[in-house]
Amino acid sequence: MTTTPDASSLSTKVTVLFVDDEPAVIRAISRLLATQTGFEILTATRGEEALEVMRAHNIDVLVSDIDMPEMSGLELVRLARREFPTTLRILLTGAATMDRAINAINEGEVVRFFAKPFEVAAFTHAFNELGERILMLRRERYAEAQRERCAELFQWIEAHFPGTLDFERNESGEVVLDTARLKAYLGTAPDEVRAIADVG
Repeated sequence: MTTTPDASSLSTKVTVLFVDDEPAVIRAISRLLATQTGFEILTATRGEEALEVMRAHNIDVLVSDIDMPEMSGLELVRLARREFPTTLRILLTGAATMDRAINAINEGEVVRFFAKPFEVAAFTHAFNELGERILMLRRERYAEAQRERCAELFQWIEAHFPGTLDFERNESGEVVLDTARLKAYLGTAPDEVRAIADVG
């Protein structure tokens, strides 16, 4: 059964999770993005902590330093890709780990990487573009969920009440629908179908 879309699916809030084992770097990048983009910024200093944050919050973009103790950024984005496939993933990398970051792009684990130290204007511009992309994808997913919702509803109606959806049209070509009759039909539907149809 398709999850019923709601208004929260069209939220314009973009949430970014930054992961770096250096608190000073986290503070600097968080302040920069919060002031330049208006995104909600969450932080973590370890890979495991980052995964816990992702399980507790809807994260749009995961940004991780590649070179961290215990769990590297590369390991983190691989785990995030499996558990949170719709979250965009970005790596921050130094010269020593550049090849690994490029491989991560080629393998589809990250959408891009930034070499440290990075140019501030280019960095914030890229994130503003990502924000626009996220909102567009969100609208597309909402529209697709709405289409699937309608298709499921029509399928149930036709299966239980054949011919109900054979609409009549008036002289202007407009569909003539007996809504009272249709609502009465839906009143006998299972709870999950009633939820799809928003029948109280």
